[in-house]
Amino acid sequence: MAVISLPSRSDFDNVFSSPDAKFNSRDFLVLAKRNGHLCVHRVGFVTSKKKIRRAVDRNRFRRVFREYLRTEFVAPTSDIVVIARKIPDSLRSSQFRDELHHALTKLSKRLGATDAS
Repeated sequence: MAVISLPSRSDFDNVFSSPDAKFNSRDFLVLAKRNGHLCVHRVGFVTSKKKIRRAVDRNRFRRVFREYLRTEFVAPTSDIVVIARKIPDSLRSSQFRDELHHALTKLSKRLGATDAS
């Protein structure tokens, strides 16, 4: 499924104000809000220099996350905001993809549960 960037500040604020699902990890926080009017996932990242120092690592974090969403994430279309807390120790290994799989599987279940209610 296609993944595009969240285009505006108001879209970020909309997800922050009332997320339908969230997943908390030591390395990142993921907030999601369903968007029934679009047929793509929209993702936004908050990765500050203070949390992830090197631009190479910030970009890799975003790139790996976005690629995982594009290829593996099966859930209702949603707006997703990812907040980096610190650089994942496993960023350069396949263990990070396993961590993403765990996080986004839980997120997908929570989004599906909000659909049923």
